[in-house]
Amino acid sequence: MREVSISQLWGSAWNLFKVNWLLLVGLLVLSIIVILIPLIGALIVGILLLPALVQAGYLVARQGQSSFGEAFRDISLLLKVFVYYLILGLIPGILIGVGYILERDSAGTVVVGYILLFILNLFGWAGPYAILSGRAGIFSAIEQSFSLTAQNFGKVFVAFLSYIGLGILGAIPCGVGLLVVGPMGYVFLPLLYLALTGEEGLPHS
Repeated sequence: MREVSISQLWGSAWNLFKVNWLLLVGLLVLSIIVILIPLIGALIVGILLLPALVQAGYLVARQGQSSFGEAFRDISLLLKVFVYYLILGLIPGILIGVGYILERDSAGTVVVGYILLFILNLFGWAGPYAILSGRAGIFSAIEQSFSLTAQNFGKVFVAFLSYIGLGILGAIPCGVGLLVVGPMGYVFLPLLYLALTGEEGLPHS
């Protein structure tokens, strides 16, 4: 396994973001707008727009550039990514939802739900890229992601901490910085996946 530098990956993510900012920011802003639509907004974002943003980030990381057409190119893959996220967040979502509904004496349930959500996202982050690369189906992607994270836990944990840290910094100037950090994150994570699996995208200095 080759050495993986988190700072270099963020540098590559920044360079790729500068080339593809319109695509990445456009998809993020579109998702924010659509999610405000009553009843169906969140569904459209979850099923279509979020997976398209994930696919756009993966394609940018792998080939250097992408387009809106490529982001929506394979609907079946987008649906698989949606189902993957749905499975990963199902149990934590139930715990959090039940905790908020019961309200009284349910703070522990909510906390457990959020902790479980963090752990599952920490170990399951790579699954969508295994799906998009064609290396795995939905359930095998979960297994591959957990295995990849366990084998490289230190690097992945530091990567997540750096992501959270940049997110906090991005939120300071009235949240405007998140329009940069957020899209960059969608490139950074597939870059991390490509580096840890040994798959090759384009080299970016």
